[in-house]
Amino acid sequence: MAAVIDSSIWVDCLRTGSSAALRHQTKTILASHDCFLCEPVTFELLRAVPKRDRARTEALIATVPILPTPNELWSAARVLGQKCVDRGFLPPAIDLLIAQVCLHHNVPLITFDTHFQQITEVSSLKAELLSRSGS
Repeated sequence: MAAVIDSSIWVDCLRTGSSAALRHQTKTILASHDCFLCEPVTFELLRAVPKRDRARTEALIATVPILPTPNELWSAARVLGQKCVDRGFLPPAIDLLIAQVCLHHNVPLITFDTHFQQITEVSSLKAELLSRSGS
């Protein structure tokens, strides 16, 4: 199954401080799907990566297809955010943009982040919410 893999999963795979069980879980997730990234997830992953890990992280990301973020998705993400507020929750702005990219490209999202479950309540986003093991 093809899916966008959220930064919450990539981080656990890439972080040297993650437990062996959690790193194994995330590597299994990545190996069992046709993975996509999207530009907002790439931004989240690379914005704070320590200098010593940048080359390794950038090399890994370069092996994964990246779905583009057309300009109109910013407005669509704003509207999606307003729907969320109207329902009583306020997901992070970057999560709204990630959700909108998935909606635009009609691909599901695999994540550990519960904000996306809320977004599915006001949209047709398909999100597979996983639980962390061994953390």
